[in-house]
Amino acid sequence: MKDNLTIRGVRGEIKIRRLVNGYPHIQAKEEIDLYYGLGYMHAADRMVQMWLMKIIGNGRASELLMATPDMIEADKYMRWIDLAGDATREVNALDAEARIVVDAYCAGVNAGVKASSLPLEFRMVGYKPDEWTPADVLLSAKMIGYVGLASTQADVEKFIFQMLQNGVDPARVKELFPYIKEEITPELIEIIKKTKSAMPIISPNVAWKRLLPNFSASNNWVVSPQKSASGKTLFCSDPHLGLQLPNIWYTAILKAGDFSLTGASVAGVPAVAIGRSKHLAWAATYGTMDLSDFYIEDIKDGKYRRGDEWLPLTVREEVIRPKKGEPITLRICSTEHGILEGEPKENGYHLSFALSIKKYLGAAAQSINAFNQIFRCKTVDKALDLFAQLTFSPFNWILGDADGNIGYQLAGLFPSKRAGTSGLLPYLGWDPTDDWTGVVDFRKLPRILNPKDGIVITANNDLNQFGEVQPMNLPMSSYRADMIRRRLTEKEKLTPEEMQRIHYDRYSLQAEIFMQVIRPLLPDSPNGQILRDWDLRYTADSVGATLFENIYIELVKLVFGEMGLGKELIEFTLKETLLFSMTSGNFDKILLSESSVWFAGKTREELFKEAITRGLAAPVSRHGETRRIYINNMFFGGKFPRFLGFDYPFEHIGSRATIPQAQLYRSAGRDNSFAATLRLVTDFASEEVHLNMSGGASGNRFSPFYKAGMEDWVDGVYRVIKP
Repeated sequence: MKDNLTIRGVRGEIKIRRLVNGYPHIQAKEEIDLYYGLGYMHAADRMVQMWLMKIIGNGRASELLMATPDMIEADKYMRWIDLAGDATREVNALDAEARIVVDAYCAGVNAGVKASSLPLEFRMVGYKPDEWTPADVLLSAKMIGYVGLASTQADVEKFIFQMLQNGVDPARVKELFPYIKEEITPELIEIIKKTKSAMPIISPNVAWKRLLPNFSASNNWVVSPQKSASGKTLFCSDPHLGLQLPNIWYTAILKAGDFSLTGASVAGVPAVAIGRSKHLAWAATYGTMDLSDFYIEDIKDGKYRRGDEWLPLTVREEVIRPKKGEPITLRICSTEHGILEGEPKENGYHLSFALSIKKYLGAAAQSINAFNQIFRCKTVDKALDLFAQLTFSPFNWILGDADGNIGYQLAGLFPSKRAGTSGLLPYLGWDPTDDWTGVVDFRKLPRILNPKDGIVITANNDLNQFGEVQPMNLPMSSYRADMIRRRLTEKEKLTPEEMQRIHYDRYSLQAEIFMQVIRPLLPDSPNGQILRDWDLRYTADSVGATLFENIYIELVKLVFGEMGLGKELIEFTLKETLLFSMTSGNFDKILLSESSVWFAGKTREELFKEAITRGLAAPVSRHGETRRIYINNMFFGGKFPRFLGFDYPFEHIGSRATIPQAQLYRSAGRDNSFAATLRLVTDFASEEVHLNMSGGASGNRFSPFYKAGMEDWVDGVYRVIKP
């Protein structure tokens, strides 16, 4: 499309002009037309991204895209979880005002599709987009909340289940997952070992986790005027998501009279998810709230046991129609707790999966309703309750306003569970005392308003102490949060430029702590001396960073692999899944302990010495050489020759514990990673927003806005935009 465009909206004229890296400034007289314009631009620039979410979310990828085995497996999973059906059932829960916004947005999307040429990706597979509907908006919100967030929580709970099923000592399980406070009884272990269908319905290495945006981890923080050089609220966000082209985020400015929104949206949803208005700023990180549980159900002849009664399973049939293939019929069985993992072919114990956003419908619609009010809210104290109603996903929301208030709110549908239980072990479906009893009142969830030190930080760390309940049972380590706090307290007054430096600070607090144990044990060898002199910063040219990583990984494999879960399992967990990336802090607490049941009678020093010997003997190169990846086109996934320009070469500098995370893992047989795909800083001394992003507005490889901004993102250069 042209760099400047005028279109007709719902009520009037909309003027759109391209800003830096192609992202739009959308201006209209009526607010409703801003959402029409946003929908139009989402479709014009991100059509493939939007319809991939829709097609996969509806379980029709093998029918409409490619009938490969992994696409068929993806369809089976999505038909099983049925988020699309839930989205359709929630449309009527949109309030009247939100429905007007959603309808305007959908009209804009469909107009944008008609005005645009069919993308190369869809021409290759013979697909033409259908209408975008309110149900598609809600499905997009549900997919954002589930993929990489609630799904990762479920993966870890399944990992714990399988550890116990395979005979791992309960003492080891409880030490690795310290939020398990209840006793792991021999009776429970016996039941777990007899449970059938224990494997996930889908492998963690299939296409849906590669093709869909992965919302994992993040940092954000806000500083009150007492700590800000300008005397105004200073606000920062850097969500860490899956690296892909185009970027998951889509920056936009919406302006109608005195009303304006500036920040990042996700194509498919009419909302600025991270950003600010004239009065209020907001941003999110993954809140590690436990929305899911597994129930062990006693199944006999198509019925499940409840106390002394046997109730019929609810059965839903789904038919998948792969291209040029025979239809596949699925029979999906449910109990009142959740969905069974596969159709039970024999009597006995089977697992069901309970997910709060499925059991208590309305989360996506409620969230759209709340967002519509948030955009007009002016103060943090009034906004906290609205953010608590963003129940589509377990997010930590931080807030700041023009009056100098700052705050934090955890949002999500946290189910009320039996007292004294962690939610990390399976419940017994036949015992009514194990049932959920509704959703915990959001006023009991962690919340902060105007702390005395003038700083609020979230980095997926444990924030349970700020609430009346403990919804976080798998928080990530506090390395990043602690490092951010250290930097914020080093200076009396802070500026946007200082915030930008913190965004790119690759000093490792994890390495600082581990090196206190490692350094005295290092040999007087060349590699030992390099590591001894290392400044604990991850830079492209650092050999010390490579040596530390070698030793750390050898230590993990030794303690948790060879002496614990098995070498093959721990190597698979390290390289092929997100599990270790999300729970590495749990492993670290054990490795740093003076003693542990995982040490199998050896001392910590003996284990560290062995890991040091192995790590220093491994091949050594500068850190950047070990971190070379490609940021791939989300549709083609690196299948095309690199010289065609669909992908971007990148040295992913950092670690699991640096402020800019640099996680690497494999999924669906391909290299994956997540990083700070968006960095945003705003000082309420003005309406300016400083940002950089990994990629430009367009999803079209042949657009000048496809890779726009990549060099700025790598080099730490921020661009300024304002309404």
